[in-house]
Amino acid sequence: MSNRTLMTNVAVLLSSCMALVVAGCHAPSVDEDAEGAGGADPSGAQPSVPSELSEREEAGHLDEGVGVSQEALVACETAHHHGGDTFEREYTIAMGCACGPGQVKDRYDVWNSGHGACWPLGWASSDPRDCRVSVRIKNSGGWFYGDCHTRVEEKPDPALSCDGRCGGAAPGGCFCDSVCSTYGDCCSDYAPECNPNSCSGSCGGRAPGGCWCDSACSSFGDCCSDYAPACK
Repeated sequence: MSNRTLMTNVAVLLSSCMALVVAGCHAPSVDEDAEGAGGADPSGAQPSVPSELSEREEAGHLDEGVGVSQEALVACETAHHHGGDTFEREYTIAMGCACGPGQVKDRYDVWNSGHGACWPLGWASSDPRDCRVSVRIKNSGGWFYGDCHTRVEEKPDPALSCDGRCGGAAPGGCFCDSVCSTYGDCCSDYAPECNPNSCSGSCGGRAPGGCWCDSACSSFGDCCSDYAPACK
């Protein structure tokens, strides 16, 4: 093969490569139907959220699911800093608080952190509404310090509960009937026990049955039937 022929073949080969390079610089067009069926937006913009959904989310009206475990009713958590003595010393104090309205004491936990020790001696009194615990404190001596902690849980007062009393009254004086929300004398557990779609005790949020008791429910049409007399 002559040098001229060789040079000619090289030139043809380079021309073909350049054509391929130029053709490769252009991205293929996207089919509109395919793009509409789920193709990515070439601008990178996020799909718009319907205004109704955005407003409902901002108003806190989106359901968060069911089956959420209920937390224990904590009356209070307290701590007592102790120590700073040359020698060991013991003393007794009452730790805790008064139970909340309509609540009675249920159980407690006592534990110590740091130096020394502490342990419970029992409830501070026989009053069911006294959520205080009698605690024995022991300083370790040697000018060391520790902290005694208590956590007291409460539960609804049975005398103020609608459990088994729907349609009537509880011994403690509150009511469990359909007009108690109008008079404002429902027991604290009236809604979950007798009327899960009542706004009694749920004003500003969602009732146990799923209807709403906030200022936006009128706009969304999901107010509980007693929203107006119970919350306005």
